[in-house]
Amino acid sequence: MLRPRALIPSVTVGLVLGAVACNLTPDAMTTDSGGSDTAASTDTTGTTDEPTTGGPTTDEPPTTTSPATTDEPETTTDSTSVGTDTTAGPTTETGTTGPDLDNVTIYDIQGGAVPENTVVTVKGVVITSPVHIDGDGKGTIFVQDPMGGEMSGIAVFLYEEVAMNFGVKPGVIVDITGEYTEFFGESQLQVTSVDAIVEVGQGEPPAPAVVAAADVATGGAKAEAYEGVLVQVEGVTVTNPAVDMSDFEVDGALLINDFFLFPQMEEPTVVNGQEFTSIAGPLRFSYDNHKIAPRAAADLVSGMVPQAEEHTIYEIQEGALPVQTPVLVKGAIVTSPLTFKKDGFFIQDPMGGEHSGIYVYIGAKAVTVEPGDVVDVEGVYDEYYENSQIEVADAAKVVVTGNGAVPAPEVVSAADVATGGPLQENYEGVLVTVENVTVAAANMMFSDFELTTGLFVDDIFIAKADWKLPMIGDTFTAITGPLTFGFDEARLLPRTPADIVP
Repeated sequence: MLRPRALIPSVTVGLVLGAVACNLTPDAMTTDSGGSDTAASTDTTGTTDEPTTGGPTTDEPPTTTSPATTDEPETTTDSTSVGTDTTAGPTTETGTTGPDLDNVTIYDIQGGAVPENTVVTVKGVVITSPVHIDGDGKGTIFVQDPMGGEMSGIAVFLYEEVAMNFGVKPGVIVDITGEYTEFFGESQLQVTSVDAIVEVGQGEPPAPAVVAAADVATGGAKAEAYEGVLVQVEGVTVTNPAVDMSDFEVDGALLINDFFLFPQMEEPTVVNGQEFTSIAGPLRFSYDNHKIAPRAAADLVSGMVPQAEEHTIYEIQEGALPVQTPVLVKGAIVTSPLTFKKDGFFIQDPMGGEHSGIYVYIGAKAVTVEPGDVVDVEGVYDEYYENSQIEVADAAKVVVTGNGAVPAPEVVSAADVATGGPLQENYEGVLVTVENVTVAAANMMFSDFELTTGLFVDDIFIAKADWKLPMIGDTFTAITGPLTFGFDEARLLPRTPADIVP
């Protein structure tokens, strides 16, 4: 079952830090999860050589933008120089002088006493987060008044020179001169000069303010008051582990964001119904949503993790289960060898037919299976770029219980299972054969070819030395393999050269 999964975190049963599956995507593909969406930049952050989760890999780059986009546009109006004259403070309606701009508090800024685009100096504030560096080398940190409480915190956007030359460490006490701006609704100080941040002491970040999840979620009664503040929610349960690749959701519709975790390769993988004893971090505002950004793995304290329950492949592919659900599939038959990269294989229900097959992603785990093996597989159901798969966290979760014959492939029309065809989703993951087909295009760079029906044929099971691209106009009596979906196209995956019959 293809389900849109705009940007989702991936998986293992329990709190597993780091990205998991990686497949059906090229080595050159990048993910933008964790990109800077707080400050004025134009590039994303945290790109990797491969996506962090996935279906069977190919050597081809995506043809469209990766779903793993950042939280919000990374452009903003140019800030004025920090050296602006600040002698004329803002005035109130009665004409009296506003706060001293050389000694403004964060409370003044967040309380609305300082006009936007004003250069101010805040003194004696404590750094509460590590620095997040974006693709342009710009950075974001959070600072807070030591007194804490509502309206005590704010984001600080650091231009390249500042981000690279200031030794950011949580607990450091600083004076900061910067321009107060609202970047897509998030209050921040923009700092353009290294000299604009002065270390004045050492300390510890304040303890997070314990808040109710619903109060600081988008639209919550305390969301604006605690924006920028180090907060903590306790005893919450995951209600949506796949909001996108940057966020998951807990009770109260509160989003948890990987802004600091992604660059540290500490992204948690969560499942439906998982409990967290506590989650802490600065409260951000991005893409019109308030969300907590844990600063490190220690800010996520996991509680109970739901155990996998037995389900059939049909239930998974017919959409009966939400993504990120722990599943146990018993008695399935392996229909393919391991991919050439040894990171996954296909299984199928012995009954066959529509919705009977699915891809199993194992990553770098050492699993030995052969076509015809009967297996029990325990993992987490996920949609990787709209391709259904079971992601396995431990090699011991793939158990060979017997051996039998590989099911006969389902003979289908190539047009019916091509991208957008009426049976494409029904036969995703299933071993199929298309007959009497003609080559419309061949891609030397990515080693795949397209049939006149629009169905692609790819080489993830076959070594390049054994894979020979056909010529345009070549015809084949039959091509057999599991059907998958990658790079926005339905793809047939021959398991050996013998699956391609001239």
